[in-house]
Amino acid sequence: MFLSWRSITEVLFLFLAPIGLMAGKTFVNNVKKNGLSFLFIAILTCIVGGILIVFVSQFMGIPIELALGLGTGALTSTAMLGTVTSLTPSPLPGVGYGISYVVGLVGVVLLVQLVPKMLHADRVAENEKLTVPESKTALSKESQKQLIDFEPHGLFGIALAIVLGVLIGSFTIPVGPSIKISLGNGGGALIAGIILGHFGHIGPVNFTYEKRNMELVRDLGLAFFLMQAGANAGAGFVEVVSQYGIKLFFAGVIITLGSSIASFLMAYRLFKLPLFGALGTTTGSMTSAPSLGALLEVTQDNRVSNYYAATQPVATVFLVFMPQLIWMFFGPK
Repeated sequence: MFLSWRSITEVLFLFLAPIGLMAGKTFVNNVKKNGLSFLFIAILTCIVGGILIVFVSQFMGIPIELALGLGTGALTSTAMLGTVTSLTPSPLPGVGYGISYVVGLVGVVLLVQLVPKMLHADRVAENEKLTVPESKTALSKESQKQLIDFEPHGLFGIALAIVLGVLIGSFTIPVGPSIKISLGNGGGALIAGIILGHFGHIGPVNFTYEKRNMELVRDLGLAFFLMQAGANAGAGFVEVVSQYGIKLFFAGVIITLGSSIASFLMAYRLFKLPLFGALGTTTGSMTSAPSLGALLEVTQDNRVSNYYAATQPVATVFLVFMPQLIWMFFGPK
Protein backbone atom coordinates (compact mmCIF):
# COMPACT_ATOMS: atom_id res chain seq x y z
CA MET A 1 0.00 0.00 0.00
CA PHE A 2 1.45 3.35 -1.03
CA LEU A 3 1.43 6.49 1.05
CA SER A 4 -0.90 9.36 0.17
CA TRP A 5 0.56 12.40 -1.58
CA ARG A 6 0.19 14.39 1.63
CA SER A 7 1.93 11.67 3.69
CA ILE A 8 4.76 11.44 1.17
CA THR A 9 5.55 15.14 1.31
CA GLU A 10 5.49 15.07 5.11
CA VAL A 11 8.40 12.55 5.22
CA LEU A 12 10.57 15.34 3.86
CA PHE A 13 11.29 16.28 7.48
CA LEU A 14 14.00 13.59 7.34
CA PHE A 15 15.63 15.67 4.60
CA LEU A 16 14.84 19.17 5.88
CA ALA A 17 15.77 18.74 9.56
CA PRO A 18 19.50 18.08 8.86
CA ILE A 19 19.43 20.81 6.19
CA GLY A 20 18.29 23.25 8.88
CA LEU A 21 20.93 22.07 11.35
CA MET A 22 23.68 22.62 8.79
CA ALA A 23 22.33 25.96 7.54
CA GLY A 24 21.73 27.44 10.99
CA LYS A 25 25.33 28.62 11.53
CA THR A 26 25.19 31.20 8.72
CA PHE A 27 21.44 31.57 8.18
CA VAL A 28 20.91 34.79 10.15
CA ASN A 29 23.81 36.64 8.52
CA ASN A 30 22.68 35.49 5.09
CA VAL A 31 19.17 36.82 5.68
CA LYS A 32 20.59 40.12 6.94
CA LYS A 33 22.66 40.40 3.77
CA ASN A 34 19.99 39.38 1.23
CA GLY A 35 16.71 39.55 3.16
CA LEU A 36 14.70 41.80 0.83
CA SER A 37 15.93 39.88 -2.19
CA PHE A 38 14.68 36.61 -0.71
CA LEU A 39 11.30 38.13 0.11
CA PHE A 40 10.72 39.63 -3.33
CA ILE A 41 11.93 36.55 -5.21
CA ALA A 42 9.57 34.28 -3.28
CA ILE A 43 6.58 36.60 -3.74
CA LEU A 44 7.23 37.31 -7.42
CA THR A 45 7.67 33.60 -8.17
CA CYS A 46 4.25 32.94 -6.62
CA ILE A 47 2.74 35.74 -8.72
CA VAL A 48 4.25 34.32 -11.92
CA GLY A 49 2.94 30.88 -11.00
CA GLY A 50 -0.54 32.30 -10.46
CA ILE A 51 -0.50 34.12 -13.80
CA LEU A 52 0.52 30.92 -15.58
CA ILE A 53 -2.27 28.95 -13.88
CA VAL A 54 -4.81 31.45 -15.18
CA PHE A 55 -3.13 31.35 -18.60
CA VAL A 56 -3.43 27.58 -19.02
CA SER A 57 -7.01 27.69 -17.82
CA GLN A 58 -8.12 30.50 -20.13
CA PHE A 59 -6.14 29.63 -23.27
CA MET A 60 -6.00 25.83 -23.07
CA GLY A 61 -9.63 25.31 -22.11
CA ILE A 62 -8.83 23.68 -18.77
CA PRO A 63 -11.37 24.08 -15.92
CA ILE A 64 -10.05 26.39 -13.23
CA GLU A 65 -10.35 23.64 -10.60
CA LEU A 66 -8.12 21.38 -12.68
CA ALA A 67 -5.73 24.22 -13.55
CA LEU A 68 -5.28 25.03 -9.86
CA GLY A 69 -4.55 21.36 -9.19
CA LEU A 70 -1.96 21.37 -11.95
CA GLY A 71 -0.43 24.44 -10.35
CA THR A 72 -0.11 22.78 -6.95
CA GLY A 73 1.79 19.88 -8.50
CA ALA A 74 3.88 22.03 -10.82
CA LEU A 75 4.92 24.16 -7.82
CA THR A 76 5.26 21.02 -5.62
CA SER A 77 3.18 22.65 -2.88
CA THR A 78 1.00 20.40 -0.74
CA ALA A 79 0.06 23.41 1.39
CA MET A 80 -1.37 25.03 -1.74
CA LEU A 81 -3.27 21.82 -2.55
CA GLY A 82 -4.92 22.00 0.87
CA THR A 83 -6.19 25.49 0.05
CA VAL A 84 -7.46 24.51 -3.41
CA THR A 85 -9.36 21.47 -2.11
CA SER A 86 -11.03 23.68 0.49
CA LEU A 87 -12.32 25.98 -2.26
CA THR A 88 -14.19 23.32 -4.24
CA PRO A 89 -15.65 19.84 -3.64
CA SER A 90 -14.51 18.81 -7.14
CA PRO A 91 -11.97 15.94 -7.37
CA LEU A 92 -10.23 17.73 -10.26
CA PRO A 93 -7.56 19.48 -8.11
CA GLY A 94 -6.27 16.09 -6.90
CA VAL A 95 -6.19 14.80 -10.48
CA GLY A 96 -4.18 17.83 -11.63
CA TYR A 97 -1.81 17.52 -8.69
CA GLY A 98 -1.08 13.89 -9.49
CA ILE A 99 -0.35 14.66 -13.15
CA SER A 100 1.94 17.62 -12.70
CA TYR A 101 3.72 16.72 -9.46
CA VAL A 102 6.38 14.65 -11.20
CA VAL A 103 6.72 17.40 -13.83
CA GLY A 104 7.35 19.87 -11.01
CA LEU A 105 9.97 17.62 -9.44
CA VAL A 106 11.85 16.76 -12.62
CA GLY A 107 11.60 20.24 -14.16
CA VAL A 108 13.36 22.13 -11.36
CA VAL A 109 15.88 19.29 -10.83
CA LEU A 110 16.88 19.55 -14.50
CA LEU A 111 17.05 23.34 -14.29
CA VAL A 112 19.56 23.38 -11.42
CA GLN A 113 21.66 20.75 -13.17
CA LEU A 114 21.65 22.25 -16.67
CA VAL A 115 22.06 25.98 -15.94
CA PRO A 116 25.59 25.69 -14.46
CA LYS A 117 26.64 23.61 -17.47
CA MET A 118 25.11 26.06 -19.95
CA LEU A 119 26.90 28.96 -18.25
CA HIS A 120 30.17 26.96 -17.99
CA ALA A 121 30.28 27.67 -14.26
CA ASP A 122 33.45 27.09 -12.29
CA ARG A 123 32.17 25.15 -9.26
CA VAL A 124 34.94 26.17 -6.88
CA ALA A 125 34.79 29.85 -7.84
CA GLU A 126 31.00 29.96 -7.60
CA ASN A 127 31.03 28.28 -4.19
CA GLU A 128 33.44 30.91 -2.89
CA LYS A 129 30.84 33.56 -3.72
CA LEU A 130 28.48 31.88 -1.22
CA THR A 131 30.78 32.66 1.70
CA VAL A 132 28.84 34.15 4.60
CA PRO A 133 30.32 34.61 8.10
CA GLU A 134 28.92 32.38 10.80
CA SER A 135 26.40 33.85 13.23
CA LYS A 136 27.84 35.31 16.43
CA THR A 137 26.13 32.53 18.36
CA ALA A 138 28.12 29.85 16.49
CA LEU A 139 30.36 27.96 18.89
CA SER A 140 34.10 27.63 18.55
CA LYS A 141 35.63 24.16 18.65
CA GLU A 142 36.97 24.85 22.13
CA SER A 143 33.53 25.82 23.39
CA GLN A 144 32.01 22.71 21.82
CA LYS A 145 34.42 20.50 23.80
CA GLN A 146 32.89 21.82 27.04
CA LEU A 147 29.38 20.76 26.02
CA ILE A 148 27.72 17.39 26.49
CA ASP A 149 27.39 15.21 23.38
CA PHE A 150 24.13 13.55 24.34
CA GLU A 151 24.34 11.59 21.09
CA PRO A 152 27.45 12.50 19.09
CA HIS A 153 26.28 11.23 15.68
CA GLY A 154 23.49 13.80 15.39
CA LEU A 155 20.47 11.51 15.50
CA PHE A 156 19.24 13.10 18.74
CA GLY A 157 19.48 16.57 17.23
CA ILE A 158 17.61 15.50 14.11
CA ALA A 159 14.95 13.75 16.19
CA LEU A 160 14.49 16.86 18.35
CA ALA A 161 14.27 19.08 15.25
CA ILE A 162 11.58 16.77 13.84
CA VAL A 163 9.57 16.79 17.09
CA LEU A 164 9.79 20.57 17.35
CA GLY A 165 9.01 20.78 13.63
CA VAL A 166 5.79 18.81 14.09
CA LEU A 167 4.78 21.26 16.82
CA ILE A 168 5.64 24.25 14.64
CA GLY A 169 3.92 22.69 11.63
CA SER A 170 0.75 21.98 13.61
CA PHE A 171 0.36 25.68 14.35
CA THR A 172 -2.23 27.06 11.94
CA ILE A 173 -3.49 30.56 11.18
CA PRO A 174 -7.15 30.71 10.08
CA VAL A 175 -7.76 32.75 6.93
CA GLY A 176 -11.48 32.97 6.29
CA PRO A 177 -14.07 30.41 7.41
CA SER A 178 -12.44 27.27 5.97
CA ILE A 179 -8.82 28.06 5.02
CA LYS A 180 -5.82 27.73 7.31
CA ILE A 181 -2.13 28.47 6.78
CA SER A 182 0.51 26.05 8.06
CA LEU A 183 4.17 25.33 7.27
CA GLY A 184 3.52 21.60 7.70
CA ASN A 185 5.90 19.10 9.27
CA GLY A 186 8.58 19.61 6.62
CA GLY A 187 8.65 23.40 6.90
CA GLY A 188 8.47 23.16 10.68
CA ALA A 189 11.43 20.77 10.80
CA LEU A 190 13.43 23.15 8.61
CA ILE A 191 12.74 26.09 10.95
CA ALA A 192 13.47 24.00 14.07
CA GLY A 193 16.73 22.75 12.57
CA ILE A 194 17.80 26.30 11.72
CA ILE A 195 17.13 27.44 15.31
CA LEU A 196 19.10 24.56 16.83
CA GLY A 197 21.92 24.99 14.31
CA HIS A 198 22.00 28.75 14.86
CA PHE A 199 22.52 28.54 18.63
CA GLY A 200 24.53 25.30 18.51
CA HIS A 201 23.40 24.13 21.94
CA ILE A 202 20.59 24.16 24.48
CA GLY A 203 22.11 24.58 27.90
CA PRO A 204 24.98 22.10 28.16
CA VAL A 205 23.70 19.85 25.32
CA ASN A 206 25.62 20.16 22.05
CA PHE A 207 23.71 20.44 18.75
CA THR A 208 26.70 21.00 16.48
CA TYR A 209 27.48 17.84 14.52
CA GLU A 210 29.85 16.52 11.90
CA LYS A 211 28.71 17.49 8.42
CA ARG A 212 29.04 13.95 7.06
CA ASN A 213 26.56 12.66 9.66
CA MET A 214 23.97 15.25 8.66
CA GLU A 215 24.54 14.53 4.98
CA LEU A 216 23.91 10.82 5.48
CA VAL A 217 20.45 11.36 7.01
CA ARG A 218 19.70 14.13 4.51
CA ASP A 219 20.39 11.86 1.54
CA LEU A 220 18.46 8.97 3.09
CA GLY A 221 15.40 11.14 3.63
CA LEU A 222 15.51 12.44 0.08
CA ALA A 223 15.91 8.95 -1.37
CA PHE A 224 12.93 7.66 0.60
CA PHE A 225 10.80 10.60 -0.54
CA LEU A 226 11.65 10.14 -4.23
CA MET A 227 11.05 6.39 -4.08
CA GLN A 228 7.55 6.78 -2.67
CA ALA A 229 6.70 9.75 -4.90
CA GLY A 230 7.69 7.82 -8.02
CA ALA A 231 5.64 4.79 -6.99
CA ASN A 232 2.52 6.87 -6.37
CA ALA A 233 2.93 8.90 -9.55
CA GLY A 234 3.14 5.75 -11.65
CA ALA A 235 -0.06 4.26 -10.27
CA GLY A 236 -2.91 5.29 -12.56
CA PHE A 237 -0.87 7.89 -14.45
CA VAL A 238 -1.71 6.50 -17.91
CA GLU A 239 -5.42 6.29 -17.11
CA VAL A 240 -5.57 9.90 -15.89
CA VAL A 241 -3.72 11.28 -18.91
CA SER A 242 -5.87 9.31 -21.36
CA GLN A 243 -9.01 10.60 -19.67
CA TYR A 244 -8.13 14.30 -19.53
CA GLY A 245 -5.72 14.65 -22.45
CA ILE A 246 -2.01 15.18 -22.94
CA LYS A 247 -2.51 18.94 -22.80
CA LEU A 248 -2.57 18.66 -19.00
CA PHE A 249 1.02 17.46 -19.09
CA PHE A 250 2.09 20.43 -21.21
CA ALA A 251 0.19 22.79 -18.92
CA GLY A 252 2.21 21.47 -15.99
CA VAL A 253 5.43 21.98 -17.95
CA ILE A 254 4.45 25.59 -18.72
CA ILE A 255 3.76 26.37 -15.06
CA THR A 256 6.90 24.66 -13.74
CA LEU A 257 9.40 25.98 -16.27
CA GLY A 258 7.83 29.43 -16.50
CA SER A 259 7.88 29.92 -12.73
CA SER A 260 11.33 28.41 -12.10
CA ILE A 261 13.05 30.22 -14.97
CA ALA A 262 11.46 33.52 -13.93
CA SER A 263 12.60 32.92 -10.35
CA PHE A 264 16.16 32.19 -11.42
CA LEU A 265 16.39 35.21 -13.74
CA MET A 266 15.06 37.52 -11.02
CA ALA A 267 17.59 36.19 -8.51
CA TYR A 268 20.57 36.09 -10.88
CA ARG A 269 19.98 39.06 -13.15
CA LEU A 270 17.79 41.46 -11.17
CA PHE A 271 19.03 40.91 -7.60
CA LYS A 272 22.58 39.91 -8.64
CA LEU A 273 22.83 36.87 -6.38
CA PRO A 274 25.70 34.43 -7.03
CA LEU A 275 24.83 31.71 -9.56
CA PHE A 276 24.49 28.89 -7.03
CA GLY A 277 22.73 31.23 -4.60
CA ALA A 278 20.24 32.19 -7.32
CA LEU A 279 19.58 28.51 -8.01
CA GLY A 280 19.17 27.92 -4.28
CA THR A 281 16.52 30.63 -4.00
CA THR A 282 14.80 29.11 -7.03
CA THR A 283 14.52 25.74 -5.29
CA GLY A 284 13.15 27.50 -2.20
CA SER A 285 10.67 29.73 -4.00
CA MET A 286 9.44 26.65 -5.89
CA THR A 287 9.23 24.80 -2.52
CA SER A 288 11.16 21.96 -4.17
CA ALA A 289 13.31 20.10 -1.66
CA PRO A 290 14.33 17.38 -4.17
CA SER A 291 15.77 20.03 -6.48
CA LEU A 292 17.83 21.30 -3.55
CA GLY A 293 19.17 17.77 -3.27
CA ALA A 294 20.16 17.89 -6.92
CA LEU A 295 21.77 21.32 -6.45
CA LEU A 296 23.78 20.02 -3.51
CA GLU A 297 25.14 17.32 -5.81
CA VAL A 298 26.12 19.98 -8.34
CA THR A 299 27.77 22.36 -5.88
CA GLN A 300 29.18 19.83 -3.40
CA ASP A 301 28.75 22.63 -0.86
CA ASN A 302 26.15 22.88 1.91
CA ARG A 303 26.20 26.69 1.97
CA VAL A 304 23.72 26.77 -0.89
CA SER A 305 21.11 25.35 1.54
CA ASN A 306 20.92 28.78 3.20
CA TYR A 307 19.27 30.21 0.09
CA TYR A 308 16.63 27.49 0.03
CA ALA A 309 15.96 27.91 3.75
CA ALA A 310 15.51 31.67 3.41
CA THR A 311 12.88 31.52 0.65
CA GLN A 312 10.93 28.28 1.22
CA PRO A 313 8.86 29.41 4.26
CA VAL A 314 7.89 32.70 2.58
CA ALA A 315 6.89 30.91 -0.63
CA THR A 316 4.87 28.35 1.32
CA VAL A 317 2.77 31.08 2.94
CA PHE A 318 2.14 32.99 -0.29
CA LEU A 319 1.27 29.82 -2.21
CA VAL A 320 -1.53 29.34 0.31
CA PHE A 321 -2.95 32.80 -0.41
CA MET A 322 -2.52 32.75 -4.18
CA PRO A 323 -5.29 30.20 -5.08
CA GLN A 324 -7.80 32.23 -3.08
CA LEU A 325 -7.15 35.30 -5.23
CA ILE A 326 -7.42 33.27 -8.43
CA TRP A 327 -10.66 31.68 -7.27
CA MET A 328 -12.07 35.10 -6.36
CA PHE A 329 -11.65 36.44 -9.89
CA PHE A 330 -11.80 33.32 -12.09
CA GLY A 331 -13.76 30.76 -10.07
CA PRO A 332 -17.39 29.80 -10.82
CA LYS A 333 -19.77 32.70 -10.27
